[in-house]
Amino acid sequence: MTLRLQICHDIGRSWSVRGLSAQPTTDFASLRAVIDYARRECAGAPATIELMVDGFYAVVHQENGWPRELVAPEAKPLSTGPGDGGEDRSHFSRLCDWVTGRRLG
Repeated sequence: MTLRLQICHDIGRSWSVRGLSAQPTTDFASLRAVIDYARRECAGAPATIELMVDGFYAVVHQENGWPRELVAPEAKPLSTGPGDGGEDRSHFSRLCDWVTGRRLG
């Protein structure tokens, strides 16, 4: 039997999961936290996961043990080199500079 779960990004910036019990489990601080909770609660049993985030909808089928990573590991801050000043700039602004060919720093 395959479980069917819904993981949602709720109003107020928290996360919830439905399908593990009669009532949704709410107030998770991050996507990683709610996925880890769901995996533990169903003991890694096969599941179909509906992921809903701000109008984005995806369906992921997880086999026994949940081998697919749904969330990337925490990213380390990007830096183009020592003394470039990139440590204080957002990833997005550095990406924009790279795409447009502006000099970093």
